[in-house]
Amino acid sequence: SHEPIQITGKRANAVLVSEEDWRAIQETIYLLSIPGMRESIRKGMKEPVEKCGGKLKW
Repeated sequence: SHEPIQITGKRANAVLVSEEDWRAIQETIYLLSIPGMRESIRKGMKEPVEKCGGKLKW
């Protein structure tokens, strides 16, 4: 399950998440730390799939 588990302690609380979820969180934080990446993702999500083809310029 992808449900986080809340752990309540006497001095502090914590949240336990799956390794898969933790890696996804880390990747999201990394991508959003790159200047302009958020805008690029938003622009790409609005682009029709038909326009996404073509050769890559690698």
